Amino acid sequence: MIKLSEPFFFGKELAYLKKVLKDKWISPNGNIVKKFEKKIQKYTTGKYNLGTVNCTAAIQLAIRLLNPKNNEEIIVPSITFAATINAVLYNNCKPIFLDCDNYLLLDKKKFYSFIKKNTYFKNNFTYNKKTKKKIIGIIFVNTFGNLFNIDNFFHSFCKKYNIKIIEDAAESLGSVHFDKKRNNKIQYNYYSFNGNKLITAGGGGMLSTKIKKKYLEAAYLATQAKKDSIQFIHDDIGYNFLISNLHASIGLSQLIFINNVLKKKKEINKIYKKEINKIDGLDILESPKDCLSNNWLNILVVDKKKYFLSKDQIIKKFSNFNIETRSLWYPNHLQKPFKKFQNYEIKKSNLMFKTCLCLPSSYGLKKSDQTKIIKLLQNKFNYSK
Repeated sequence: MIKLSEPFFFGKELAYLKKVLKDKWISPNGNIVKKFEKKIQKYTTGKYNLGTVNCTAAIQLAIRLLNPKNNEEIIVPSITFAATINAVLYNNCKPIFLDCDNYLLLDKKKFYSFIKKNTYFKNNFTYNKKTKKKIIGIIFVNTFGNLFNIDNFFHSFCKKYNIKIIEDAAESLGSVHFDKKRNNKIQYNYYSFNGNKLITAGGGGMLSTKIKKKYLEAAYLATQAKKDSIQFIHDDIGYNFLISNLHASIGLSQLIFINNVLKKKKEINKIYKKEINKIDGLDILESPKDCLSNNWLNILVVDKKKYFLSKDQIIKKFSNFNIETRSLWYPNHLQKPFKKFQNYEIKKSNLMFKTCLCLPSSYGLKKSDQTKIIKLLQNKFNYSK
C-alpha cells in the first residue's frame, strides 16, 4: 500500500535507543530529553521547550498557563484535529468555533467581526455578549504546515482585547515565516512528534514559550505538581505529562535529518503542483505567500462540476488501487460532542471539507508511486501501467 504519511527511519534510531537502555534511564527527566529540548529550539518559537508525552498534553498545558476559570472561553478554528478542542474542555473552558480561509487557516476577518459584534470590553477583559463569559485566548492552527500570519494588526487587536495568543504548530515544524518578528508575538505554541508527522519520536510533543516563569510552571505541573520530590508534597493538581528518555532518543535521532525531510517534502509538493494543476477541476492547495510551508501533507482541492468525481469518490477509487488518502477533519462545530458550543458564520470550513482530500506525502514516497497517483488522477482512474 502507498501510505498517506508514514514514518521513515534513517538508521540512527537504534543506536540512540541502545544508549538509553544501556544507561537504564528510560523515564522522563533524562539527559536525552534535555538534549532533545535544546536541539529542537532552532525550530521552535520559544527559548524554553518542554517535552511532553504527546501533543495533546502540550496543548492542555498551554491553556492551563492562561490560568483559566470555569467556563471561560477560547476561540478555535472548526477545521482542526479534535485534540485541540478536547484540551480546551479538559481545562473546563468552552470553545467558540470560527471559520477558515482559502489556506485552511483561521479567518482573521471573521475573528475581528465576531469580537466587534458579539463581545464587550469591561475591566480589561473581553466578554461574550451571549454567554457573559470571558474570552481569554485564541488558538490558531498552522494547518498542514501553512503558517498563520500574525501581522501587527492582529497582534495589536489581541493585545487591545486582552486575548492571549496560542499557536498550534503540531503540523508545522520546519515551516518558516518571512516576518522575523512574528515569533515574538506568540505566548505559547506546541509541536507534535506523532508517527505521521515530519519527524517522529514514536509519540510525544513539545511545549514552547519565551517566558521562563511559565516554562517552570509548566514543568512543575507536568510532574504532578510536586513541591518536594523527596517527601512527595504536592500543592496543586498536576499531570504525568513529560516525554520519556526512550521517546526523546528517537526524536533526537530523527532531528538530525530534518533538513533532508524538508527538502524531499518540497520536491513532492513541486511535482504534485506541476502535474495536477494542469488537470481541469483539480488543484493542489497553495501556501500563503508570506511563508515557506514544510509541506507536511499535500491537499487536493476538487471541483466536481469540472472533474466529474467528488472528493469521496476519489478517496474510494484510490483505495481500490491500494493507495491511502483521507478527508480533512470533519468540522468540529458539527461534531456530536461539540455542536452545542457557539460558532460564528462558518461556511468555508464546510465547503473545504466537502472538496478537499489529503494525498500521500511521506518522506519515503517513491517517484514511481507519485507518478502512479498523478496518472490515476489524469486518467480519472482508468489506469494501466
